[in-house]
Amino acid sequence: MAGRARPAERIALSAARDREAILYQFSSHEVQLITADLIGTEPITATGNISYEDADTTVLQFLGFNTARAPFQDSAARRALGLGINRETLVSAVLSGHARAAQFPVSPVSPLYPAELESLYSYDDFAAAMEAAGLNTGRTRTVTLLVNQENTFKASAAEHIAQALSDFDLQIQVEALPWEEYAAALAAGNFDLYYGEVRLPANWDLSALVGTGGSLNYGGWADPQTEQLLAACAAAEDRAAALSDLCAYLQQQAPILPLCFKSSSVLYQTGAVSGLTPTAAEPFYDLPSCQIDLRQP
Repeated sequence: MAGRARPAERIALSAARDREAILYQFSSHEVQLITADLIGTEPITATGNISYEDADTTVLQFLGFNTARAPFQDSAARRALGLGINRETLVSAVLSGHARAAQFPVSPVSPLYPAELESLYSYDDFAAAMEAAGLNTGRTRTVTLLVNQENTFKASAAEHIAQALSDFDLQIQVEALPWEEYAAALAAGNFDLYYGEVRLPANWDLSALVGTGGSLNYGGWADPQTEQLLAACAAAEDRAAALSDLCAYLQQQAPILPLCFKSSSVLYQTGAVSGLTPTAAEPFYDLPSCQIDLRQP
């Protein structure tokens, strides 16, 4: 398509055997657009005159608690830690802006996100909540935060959070494990906290994550009220109201602490395209409406 007047009449896909081949094709301008997870386990590190557009996803990153043992059997302790996380700073400073801060397990770009329940980050509120939870006595206790070591962004995020939350009695120690060991520790309940990631369904069904016996409920959360609210969401005609009720309850009980929803990215040679509006399902969504100029430099 090099040299063709815009818009292009045909968009061709190019086969690549591996990540290195993709990067070579992109850096040599054989291809002008690629998809990438810029905060993934093996992020693309393209150089040159490159631009990108992010697309929102349903991939939630969160802190999970072992709710079956102290100190996180206590909802006050879990809730207090939630007040100590500046999610906006986490996203901008650690995740390079490739995510959207979220206080609930619903994407903030969804019309179902209960923005009215959000609270602004305040260190004073965090300190007061730790005091109220009995975690400002001067008697320190070390708890462990597990994270998958293969993803440097997650490991850095875990360290950032641990530092922010260790001002009072709880001293949070990050333990970065290889994936198989990390997964085994979660399955065995051998943790205090963990840095998790899950792709939620488009209907925001949270049963696997916080439902009793849920396949992703590693923290052992089992609560009749949560079950009732999950069932109400599944049956509700007014899904916004039902989800708001569920999120309000999860905010108080804090079996997990939502952090952000990841973005996926489309990278392109600067100037090759304008007006790109990718989505998670269709990274080249409505490409015919874009202005395209794929002339080789």
